[in-house]
Amino acid sequence: MSNADDATPTELSIAYDDGRRAGLALGALALAVVAFVNLLSIEKSILAAVLAIVAMRGARGGAAIIRGRLALGIAALHLVIATIAFALLRDKFAQLFHLLQTLG
Repeated sequence: MSNADDATPTELSIAYDDGRRAGLALGALALAVVAFVNLLSIEKSILAAVLAIVAMRGARGGAAIIRGRLALGIAALHLVIATIAFALLRDKFAQLFHLLQTLG
């Protein structure tokens, strides 16, 4: 088993990039789940999708690809559900915004 002293600079940079991508993918997954819980947070789903794409770009497999794909799928599902909900409940949202304007 080799340690960091025996590793070449190329191996260290590859490990660093893999760790960075895995961290980005985990962040994207967490953000996608949080956005899915809150229906009105479309911007969080878009950010999760962007983070997932950045994490998957150049990844050599492993956790970054799996988590990135999962985050991308959850974000896409959230965007589709939110779009359908906004289309179906358009009148209710208009009433809500009108009531909020009268309060303000």
